[in-house]
Amino acid sequence: MSSQVKLFRQLGYVYLRSPLEVALSVLRRLGELRGWSEDLSDAVRILENFDSFYEFMRRKHKEYVAPRKSELDLLSGRVVVDKLKLEVDGEKVVTLVFDKRVGYEEVLRVLRELGLTTFTA
Repeated sequence: MSSQVKLFRQLGYVYLRSPLEVALSVLRRLGELRGWSEDLSDAVRILENFDSFYEFMRRKHKEYVAPRKSELDLLSGRVVVDKLKLEVDGEKVVTLVFDKRVGYEEVLRVLRELGLTTFTA
């Protein structure tokens, strides 16, 4: 994979804007490293069904979709994905908004493990 992604922080959250395939790879790797939580599994399911969720978001005039989160994961601090933004701009693009407990350096490390070039803002 030699895709370029944008990784940045805003209001205490870490954002990753990337092509669909890159976002899926990052989430799967985070699942391997941190253990699978309900929000992580649901985020992967949403991305694997990108077209359906994209159409749903357009019909409902929503900018973001939030994956399901279990109360146990919330209380134990295992939540990874806060919300997702799906876009089509010539290609399928995803903006992942990570939970506040997911650090910038952790996501950057995963990107480097996957051999991706990052542009930080």
